[in-house]
Amino acid sequence: MKRVLFTPGPTQVPSEVLEAMARPLIHHRTDEYRAFFLEATRLLAEHLGTQEPVLTLSCSGSGAMEAAAVNLLSPGDEAVVVEGGKFGDRWRAIAEAYGITVHKVSVAWGRVATVEEVESALTAHPKARLLFLTHSETSTGALFPAHEIARVARARGVATIADAVTSFGVYDLRFDDSDLDGVVWGSQKGLMIPPGLGYVCFSPRAWAIAEKAKLPRFYFNLVKARGALEKGDTPFTPAINLVLGSHAAVTLMAKEGRAAVFARHQRNADATRHALRALGFSLFAEVPSNALTAVHVPAGVDGGAVVKTMEQRYGVKIAGGQDQLKGKIFRLGHIGYYDDGDILRLVGAFEAALIDHGFRAEPGTAVRAAQESIRGAYLPEPALCW
Repeated sequence: MKRVLFTPGPTQVPSEVLEAMARPLIHHRTDEYRAFFLEATRLLAEHLGTQEPVLTLSCSGSGAMEAAAVNLLSPGDEAVVVEGGKFGDRWRAIAEAYGITVHKVSVAWGRVATVEEVESALTAHPKARLLFLTHSETSTGALFPAHEIARVARARGVATIADAVTSFGVYDLRFDDSDLDGVVWGSQKGLMIPPGLGYVCFSPRAWAIAEKAKLPRFYFNLVKARGALEKGDTPFTPAINLVLGSHAAVTLMAKEGRAAVFARHQRNADATRHALRALGFSLFAEVPSNALTAVHVPAGVDGGAVVKTMEQRYGVKIAGGQDQLKGKIFRLGHIGYYDDGDILRLVGAFEAALIDHGFRAEPGTAVRAAQESIRGAYLPEPALCW
């Protein structure tokens, strides 16, 4: 059976990326490899909206998070962490693993922290000079106000580092025009390639901190990685075929156009949510991210059985909840390589599997709603009458 991933990561991989990765291996200390690597790096920076160097690491997104933390923190430092899900809490776990004193701004999973709540924490902990947050929380489907939080942090001299693992490629992060001082992400989400690459981009302010930071590091020495990038290299052996895949993927994104990529994610998210609301679902996230849609498992429905039936009978793989949300929510991913037809398949399979497990709905309800949303997205703007 043909199976399609609709999880929040890893995501579906375009054929062009698979073909690029399947080519015979080339050596990484050659002009041939450097041409692919440097072009991919340039296009990644363009998509992020930055003139700053984008560093490519052979690791997952969590590795990129750790790399950012250890390059900016020193023994005895304090940091504020905004936590409203599994991956927001990962910032805390990383910092505490290195002996850093962490002050949490915690909100119920599904909620987003307000600017006022963060301001209050910064006021209560004036020694903190770094703030870590997750922009798009994969575990809940919530979108945190990263730019607004970074603005109030900057006003207090605090640098903000954002986990953009499920927002890169979905939202215009406009890094150079923002108050963010660092962004990290991974390869297996909006970039549409398999797991294995992590990315870090720092502002000049963050680089000034990194050059003085004292936490130990070796493989994740980003100052060293920046120096290697200036020569078209990486300090250590890269994941060569993944880099070739990233070149193919970001080239596809560049051809589509930044604005079109972001608009497509908005259209896919709108259609998915229109379909789910038509079935009677309410969204789990207070402010939903365009990367995925999370909804409660209805009473009397076995969520695990629905996920299993979707995959085994309809060839569509979605995700359930994690940690405290295990068995309580569905997470439908629409981040990356998906178009209108893919969304119709996603919501159709979801509806069918629900009905298979006793959920009462008129067949076709979700698909019709998604179609209406998609058609509406393509309607021309109404003419102004004067």
